[in-house]
Amino acid sequence: MRFYQGAGGTIGVPGTSTPESLPSWYMANYVAGLVILLGGVACLFLTRPRVRTIPHRSLVLPGRQIPRPLMLTACLSPVLLGGVFGVTHGIAGAFTHLLELCGAIEIDYPDDWETLNVTSMNLWNILFYEPWFIAMGVCLLGSALRYLRDTGSTEAAVGRVRRVAVALTGVLVVASSLAVIMGWNVEIG
Repeated sequence: MRFYQGAGGTIGVPGTSTPESLPSWYMANYVAGLVILLGGVACLFLTRPRVRTIPHRSLVLPGRQIPRPLMLTACLSPVLLGGVFGVTHGIAGAFTHLLELCGAIEIDYPDDWETLNVTSMNLWNILFYEPWFIAMGVCLLGSALRYLRDTGSTEAAVGRVRRVAVALTGVLVVASSLAVIMGWNVEIG
C-alpha cells in the first residue's frame, strides 16, 4: 500500500494534497514502505536459521551463523523497537481516530491538504491502517522473542524482554494518545 500511494495511488487517500506537499507525501510513503520491507527481511533473519547462515562460498565465516552480537544490533534491537512502535501506533491511532469519529475530540491536521474527508480518513485508519500496524508489531515482537528462544536465551530473559516491551508499549500508548487528545504540538528539529 505504501509503495502504491508513493507512486501516486489514491486508494485510501482521504483528500487532495497541496501541490507543494506532494513530493514529501510520495517520499514519506516510499520511506515507510522500505522500513516495513526491511522489518520483514529482519524477521526472516530472526526466525529462519537457514537465512542467517553465511554461504559456504563466502570468504568470511563460511557455513556459519551470523554472529549473535551482529544479529542483536542489526536485527533484534530494531525489530523490538519497530514492534513496540507498530503496536503503539495501532492502538493509539485507533483510539484517537475513534474518538474523533465519535465527535469526542478534534485532531489538528497539517495544512498539507487542499481537501480532507476526515470521516473517510478515520474509517480508513480504524479499519485498515491501525489493525495492520498492530499485526505488524505483534509479528515483529514475536520474531524477536522466537530468535531469543531459538538461540538459547533463558525463558526468564525472554519473559523480561516481553514484559519490558509490553510496559513500554503501554506507556507510549498513553503518552501518544494524550498528545493527540490534548493537541500537543511537538516540534522535531
